[in-house]
Amino acid sequence: MPTLSPGRRFLVVGLASLALLLIPVSVSAQTSSSTAARVIPQNLRIRAFGDGVIAGFGAASSGALVPITNAAECRPVWIGDGSATSAGTRCSSNGRNGPGSSPDEVSFSADFGRTNGASWAAQVSQMLGAVDYANYAVTGSTVASWLNLPQDDNAPAEGAQHNLLERIEQDDPDIVLASLGGEALLQQSSGAVRLCTRWSDGLAQRQQFVECVNRLLAEQLVKQRLMAISFDLLAHTINAKLLYSHYSPASPRLSALLPWQQVVLADAINAQIDAAVVGVRESGASWAERIDVVESDSFASGCVWKTIAGPSLLGRNWWTSGPCMGDGKASTPISMGTVPGAAAQSAIATAAVSVIRNRNWN
Repeated sequence: MPTLSPGRRFLVVGLASLALLLIPVSVSAQTSSSTAARVIPQNLRIRAFGDGVIAGFGAASSGALVPITNAAECRPVWIGDGSATSAGTRCSSNGRNGPGSSPDEVSFSADFGRTNGASWAAQVSQMLGAVDYANYAVTGSTVASWLNLPQDDNAPAEGAQHNLLERIEQDDPDIVLASLGGEALLQQSSGAVRLCTRWSDGLAQRQQFVECVNRLLAEQLVKQRLMAISFDLLAHTINAKLLYSHYSPASPRLSALLPWQQVVLADAINAQIDAAVVGVRESGASWAERIDVVESDSFASGCVWKTIAGPSLLGRNWWTSGPCMGDGKASTPISMGTVPGAAAQSAIATAAVSVIRNRNWN
């Protein structure tokens, strides 16, 4: 994902600042009038947005896993160093378009994948008995694409999905679920995170790798962008409670990152998400408490991984194997180890429902 130009960087940070100054005043009366009503489960309204994780990339609309042989016809198209990508719903559980369709086509299925339950958002909807459900997640989308940014022919992906966020705001649902901020993990095969992989010794070089990854995420304004999106959604709704999910470490068979580096990367991204949630809560806005985060352990965290040196493709790569990799358990086959499979999606869903119930959001 590209670093914003100085002018657009100022705009992103400015969105968050403007929200802090103006938005609490405009919505405080609406918010106070809505707190008395308590939503009962059968009327619960759930929406979702974000990237391929919450879109359930790798599962067809039927819920069946898309085989690895269809990977080239399904995966988003990373360009160059990962600075640009296609974004669409093909081969995603909430989309109607399958292998071979346009990588930029956004075509949601009639029930947004609720019935197939491949996405953790769909499973949350099922577990809470919420039939009023829509999942607007778009595989390949980035944090920048959900921002409220003006059209820029030099950066067409930025703000491309904001109209979907506006659709959620117009619905003003009770709960909004999101997986967003993890493009450094999802796009690692061609992304800038490869620049951090010259360190492979976990004991001697861990700190250098951690610093490199944190510097990369800071340059991409992950925290600030997530805060701006959160301000946008919460300020334009009365009832919506926003729940972000953590990311599990990727488990690709061939990667520029070793397993311990995948853990460091996921932890660093999750720290950015946590910091964004804390930033929103500390903003002083009237809606600042309508946000939380789902913490969940990786489904494959207990596995013993075996790693050997692989072919040199734009640098050193590693072959990784382990007992959790088969049958789409840890990840969907066509995602190449980056998007959680059925068991891992279920773990996120269970943790999310626990947060929702503990916060009395249902």
